[in-house]
Amino acid sequence: MGNLINGSSGPPAEGQKANVFDPSAIKAVLDLATVQAMRKEKYEEDHTHSNLKLFLGFLACLVGVSAYIYPVPFPENRQFLKWCVILYFAFSSLIQAITFVFYRDVVFVSTPKKLRKTDNLYLRIISKLPRYHTKYKLTIKAILNDQVAVLEKEFDIQDYFDAEGNFFDSKYWGKIAAFIKEAVEASKKKSN
Repeated sequence: MGNLINGSSGPPAEGQKANVFDPSAIKAVLDLATVQAMRKEKYEEDHTHSNLKLFLGFLACLVGVSAYIYPVPFPENRQFLKWCVILYFAFSSLIQAITFVFYRDVVFVSTPKKLRKTDNLYLRIISKLPRYHTKYKLTIKAILNDQVAVLEKEFDIQDYFDAEGNFFDSKYWGKIAAFIKEAVEASKKKSN
């Protein structure tokens, strides 16, 4: 039985444990719980960016393997090795650029969800937990019929972790579900 940081008590129903003094561990638990809440709300994750990064990584590995197994001995294959090194670093840099520019703090990107016959809803969730802060900030970009509604909400991490670091995921999922509904309603209002 752990006491919550804000005073109420009770054991965690289920969930994970995180080091309460490590913000990256707390953010990882909250990010994972956000993805699980989205799946629970019947939103499918779009894996296009992950697949693109995997494909570029595979190409970089192919370049590295071809440089290794090239049948010509070293002094004669310098030009080929030079191009292999250039291509390898180009693919690796492209992977880093895609991650840094487009998907830096993105936790979840949904596939289109049909609301009506002509309406496709996309959700993109971005999370931030600055160092030495107790506020976990979620931003939902709801895109419906090319209209973007952006909602931001801060969650106090003390409400979802007890002093030992046990995470109360059912309480968090309820707040996320309400926030998702609020974002969907805002996108519907904006598109009409």
